[in-house]
This record gives sequence, C-alpha cells and structure tokens, in this order.
Amino acid sequence: MKAAAKSLILVLFALLVICGCGYHNPYAKNVGQDKPAAVIYMTVWTNQTNELGLESLIFQKTADWLQQSRHLRITRDKDQADYLLTGLILSVDYPATAFSVTDVATTLKAKVKTSYRLSDRATGKTIWHINDTLRQTDYGAGSDAVRSQTSKRSALTTIADELAEQIYLRITATITSGS
Repeated sequence: MKAAAKSLILVLFALLVICGCGYHNPYAKNVGQDKPAAVIYMTVWTNQTNELGLESLIFQKTADWLQQSRHLRITRDKDQADYLLTGLILSVDYPATAFSVTDVATTLKAKVKTSYRLSDRATGKTIWHINDTLRQTDYGAGSDAVRSQTSKRSALTTIADELAEQIYLRITATITSGS
C-alpha cells in the first residue's frame, strides 16, 4: 500500500513540475484565440489524370479537416477570403506489388502525386507551394472487379484524407504563427 501511495505522490509531483515549467499541449493551447478566424477559399483541384472524382474527394476531405479548426473558416465567396487554396492532381498510378503463384496481382499500390498552394488573396503572393508531393498506400486486388474497385476507392479515400490532414496542419501552423 505504501508503494502505491509513493507512486501516486511521484506522479502528482511530476505533473506539478511539468505544468510549472511552462509545458503545454500544443493541440490544446488557445493560440490566437483573440484573432478572428482566417477565411479560406478553396477551389476544386485541377485533375490531370483519368481518375474521375478524385478532385471532388480531395476537396471534400480538405474541407472536412479545415472545418475542424476554430481559427479557420471556409467561404464560397472568393472576395471574402483572406487566403486561396488551390491544387493540382498530377498523376495516379496503380503498380502491382505482390503476386500469387500463378502470377496474378494480389496487392496493388495506389500512388497519387499532387501540388498545392496557399496564397494571400489580397496581394496574390504565394505563402507556400508544395510541389510534386507523393502519397501512397497498398490495397488488395480482390478476386473480382467490384471488390477490386471498392478496394481502390478505399485506398484513394485514405490518400485523400492523409493529404487533407497534411494541408490542414500546414495551414493551421501558417495561420496561427502569423506568417
């Protein structure tokens, strides 16, 4: 019983020291709480591939992520925006990565290459431009066309969500740092 009490006291002491030294959770800190939300106008990305609907999927996933922040607001009116977010889907590829004993592809890799940019609407100045970024994930080929298409769509959804999260984090860091 004494050991448990000592452990509890040590944990409480450690928490007190951590809080006292200025440590804070960066995801919980109210950075820029006094600032109004930055307004972002997003365009549907230009899709240079034959993968129909991927531009809409990336747009929706990005909007979902950006709407999570109280520091950001999305607008449908370009003239009301502080920032413009634009993007380009450069390529999509599905190389096989694993094969069965009969030389049938069992695992494929979805690879999506994109470029995107955040710019100041008033000045037109580019704040940052991420060029030729590659996101990829593996997926099962499936035993029939329907299952294979479902797996491929799931892989593209995963890639779109990861890309949207990356964009969200970069925009949030940019906006809250005042850059």
